[in-house]
Amino acid sequence: MVKRQDPLPRTISRVATVIAAIVALGLPAGFWGLSYQNQVGAMQAEAQYSAARATQYIALNPEMWRFQVLRLNELIADDQVDTDLPEQRRIVDASSQVIAASKGKLDAPVLSIREPLFDAGKTVGYFEVSRSFHPLLLKTGLVALLAMALATAVFGVLKSLPLRALNRALESLRQSEQLFSKAFHASPDPVMICRVRDGRILNVNQSFARLTGYAPAEVIGRVNVEMGLWASEEDTARAMQQVRLGQPVHNLEMTLLTKHGELRDMLVSSEMTEINDENCSLTVARDITEQKRAEARLAYLANYDHLTGLPNRVLFRDRLAGAMQRAQRAEHLVGLLYLDLDRFKQVNDSLGHQVGDQLLKQVAERLQQCVRLGDTVALPTAREESFSSTVARLGGDEFTLVLEDIQHIDEITRIAQRIVSALAIPFELNGQQAFVGASIGITVFPFDDDDLDNLIRNADVAMYRAKALGRNNFQFYTDDLNANAEERLLLETELRQALELNQFELVYQPKLNLRTNLIGGVEALLRWRSPRKGLVSPVEFIPLLEETGLIVPVGAWVLQTACEQAVAWARGGMRMSMAVNLSARQFRDENLTAIIRSAIHDAGLPADQLELEVTESLLMEDSVSSQAALASIKQMGVKLSMDDFGTGYSSLAYLKRFPLDTLKIDRAFVKDVGVDPDDTAIVRAVIALAHNLRLTVVAEGVETREQLKFLREARCDQAQGYFISRPMDAAAFGVWVAENYDGQIAGTTVVPAVNQA
Repeated sequence: MVKRQDPLPRTISRVATVIAAIVALGLPAGFWGLSYQNQVGAMQAEAQYSAARATQYIALNPEMWRFQVLRLNELIADDQVDTDLPEQRRIVDASSQVIAASKGKLDAPVLSIREPLFDAGKTVGYFEVSRSFHPLLLKTGLVALLAMALATAVFGVLKSLPLRALNRALESLRQSEQLFSKAFHASPDPVMICRVRDGRILNVNQSFARLTGYAPAEVIGRVNVEMGLWASEEDTARAMQQVRLGQPVHNLEMTLLTKHGELRDMLVSSEMTEINDENCSLTVARDITEQKRAEARLAYLANYDHLTGLPNRVLFRDRLAGAMQRAQRAEHLVGLLYLDLDRFKQVNDSLGHQVGDQLLKQVAERLQQCVRLGDTVALPTAREESFSSTVARLGGDEFTLVLEDIQHIDEITRIAQRIVSALAIPFELNGQQAFVGASIGITVFPFDDDDLDNLIRNADVAMYRAKALGRNNFQFYTDDLNANAEERLLLETELRQALELNQFELVYQPKLNLRTNLIGGVEALLRWRSPRKGLVSPVEFIPLLEETGLIVPVGAWVLQTACEQAVAWARGGMRMSMAVNLSARQFRDENLTAIIRSAIHDAGLPADQLELEVTESLLMEDSVSSQAALASIKQMGVKLSMDDFGTGYSSLAYLKRFPLDTLKIDRAFVKDVGVDPDDTAIVRAVIALAHNLRLTVVAEGVETREQLKFLREARCDQAQGYFISRPMDAAAFGVWVAENYDGQIAGTTVVPAVNQA
């Protein structure tokens, strides 16, 4: 007879074993699982955010970013956040070579998360966030030890005292539930538990309530989809169906709609679990709204100019490429306008960079208005159709416009005319009016080229042509402009060497005192003798000196040489004033006063024997700054002259503000005196009124005996021109004076004027 074994001890033992195992394994596993998930989610979000920032920086420095270790380390440090686990961040290239890294050593076990870094769509490296889970492992071990101790006690009690063991097991279970509940509600991320079969919400934690604005009682028991918590019901239903099929959902981007109507971007993970014999979905969501906003801001900064809000160079090139592709398919034209502001530097230097920024913003607004406002807009023309446009700022005072769907060149011309007219209107800046204009170069796709870079280059070349033709106008690209641009580049290169190689010369043109018929002064004129081109016209190289800034050192050489020549002539008995022209760039140079003082001191020339000449338009561009600059020069005893009077927009009454000594009447008025009644009347009036202001009057461009006779009768003080003498070098000038004015020059002192053109 087989003795029947009592199954109760085995049942109790099994029950005790199972419960003890749950306690021993469940607590550390739960602690580890929740902590691990929280850490992984945080690391992934931080890696994505930092990778986005690093990618933006790489886009700005695609060739040099690997060598900007300092900047990359700063980027790593800026993004590092406080965490309860030791952390290290690294930037590595595509071959996993470390480019930059934060300090510190991590103890195993270490978890690393990488996010790719892109340049032009290509992975060029990775941003790596690593954390040591050693402290968490120790904590989990401690929890495991406590759980083991608890499990051992539970097992012993359950096995020896079934009833008491059962009671204690129930108490332990209650405590476990409390622990889970605390962990559930203490989680910083929103957590929601739903029943799978009908989608009803069984529980939500406090983070969920804080984020959504719903109290737990308002949502528990209601159907998830019917609540309208998620902006997309389709995404919600699809995610729940995936969970029903036993497929976990990981990092699904969804939009949460709060009780107050606010939309929040969430990263959702969900998987099925069993609670009280029911299949439930455990959904954890992370709020990534701020991260998405930061990404959007980075994307904006990568494509738009922060000052004007216009597309920047990167987006401009993308828009132009797209326009070219669309035009090729539709057999339309694309107009590219390259715009550079005239006189922007003067406004920026005289009124300050903040005012300059205001000017750029107003220019951007006017350009947008010229194409009916907006970055990409419809522009009505004479025809029924319309075309779209992109207005962009490349940097500094350079703008571009891309005009699409063009059928006739005249449409581009109308826009260019509209822009020139719009920018010619004065700008109101802090209560002051500023006058600028624009030089515009225009090229047309596909007529001029079908390559993007060549089109931009063509428009740039045409823009420089517009500047050379007097500014505030527009020029279409032609094939011969490329040759001119190459010649201009070669000329600039040669000019940079000309001063060092002593290729510059000075020639001198005398001024005749119409009262005494003696030479009253001389004007120094700059010439360049190029080994390749011979004697180069000043009209060709002076503007280039001005644009490149070379006019400052060359102008200092002219001033020094002219002063030394005046002293040399004075020692030989020819004492006369020396006139030298100041360009706009020289006039605004902060070292101008020191350069003038050095020139007259080193040469030993009395200050009143030097006369500096500035043009009327230069003085009137910024009368306040001009007045201060002239006053500082005048304090040294140097004479001052206004050149080309009558070509600008000043008045004689306005001239009382400037400490001038001489007024030069432009050759345009002198040419027809005695023939044209208007010019004759103007010259007489200028001479009379200038004398009332105690100014010496010089008429330039005198080429006939009749002109000289008229000027003498009109009581003009001095005359200068080819009828009196052409410009000569110093040796020839000395011979000319000896032959024509021998014995009459010494002691004569009448202030002249100077040109470098």
